[in-house]
Amino acid sequence: MDAPPHASLPDSDPAPPVPDSIRPTDSDSEEELTHLPPEYRAAVRRLQAQVNRAATALTRLRAENERLRHRIQELEQRPALQPDTTALVLDEDPETLRDRISTFIDAIDTYLENGTVPPEVSSMTDASA
Repeated sequence: MDAPPHASLPDSDPAPPVPDSIRPTDSDSEEELTHLPPEYRAAVRRLQAQVNRAATALTRLRAENERLRHRIQELEQRPALQPDTTALVLDEDPETLRDRISTFIDAIDTYLENGTVPPEVSSMTDASA
């Protein structure tokens, strides 16, 4: 990816958290473990619960991954600024700004020639401060 990541990403739409434990609700899971010695059944049930939580988390992460993939595609469609460029947005009318800059350039020239700042420039800087 050539463009740097955008800082203003939208808030994610997180999936609900994975439950702390998943308990089998049907009686089939007890019957499935009848072939095991009783001392191993609790451990197997815990392992099944962990596998179920992992599967739920995997499903949630895949959905989030897909959502992020689409968001990246949207962001890549935007025009990217080059890292060595600066975007400048001004609130003023370009002609007004050009006149102000020209006045400041003239004032600098006058100062360099005479050592004084013209009154129209000093009043402009006092008003903008």
